[in-house]
Amino acid sequence: MKSEELQENILRTYFTLRRGIVVLSVALPCVLAIGGEWRGVGLLSSLSAYYGAHDGLLRNWFVGTLWTVGTFLFLYRGFTVVENVVLNFAGGFAVAVAMIPCNCWSDAIGPTSRLHSFCAVSFFLCTAYVCLFCAGETLSLLPDEATRKKFERRYGTIGVLLVLAPLLAVSASYLLDEHANWRLFIEAFGVWAFAGYWAVKSSEFRITSAEELAARGKLKKVVGKGLVRVD
Repeated sequence: MKSEELQENILRTYFTLRRGIVVLSVALPCVLAIGGEWRGVGLLSSLSAYYGAHDGLLRNWFVGTLWTVGTFLFLYRGFTVVENVVLNFAGGFAVAVAMIPCNCWSDAIGPTSRLHSFCAVSFFLCTAYVCLFCAGETLSLLPDEATRKKFERRYGTIGVLLVLAPLLAVSASYLLDEHANWRLFIEAFGVWAFAGYWAVKSSEFRITSAEELAARGKLKKVVGKGLVRVD
């Protein structure tokens, strides 16, 4: 395999990872809600409640999606050490959410698992950190200031939503009827915000070709300027 072909393979791999994260994250709430209605489970109080919905298909989709997204996050390499470490933690928390039942589908089982809630909130906060404090590393490669500002606003908005979503979901679990669907909608919105980050990041990289430049060794980090191109 030639050097150019290897670089192209690496680029396709990164694109596929991001696209997979977006597709699976967007689909998760939709499949659970629509599948629940179709299979007679109904609309439950949270996404995690579908784990105990006594329907193997919905449980498998919930667990399988979180495992896949978590694995993708762990395999994805950030542009900085900090970004990579935080993404690894986010991936681990996603898998933990799948493996630690929330116990939120039956009063007889007990209260919602605090550890499950901790992992879910931590997953969103890790992604919010990447969005707010790491995504800007590559914005210096954008062609003009107006475009940079546009992406800064997008990342800032998504980052705030990723912080608010888990906080509102936890608040809803205490302030509203535990069987109400508000928490489900809030969680779905948070998952879609997570997908939105990866969609925006892909859009940015299509403009800057940052991954192609990195694969060819044409990027370096400059203090105060982020990543800059080396010709």
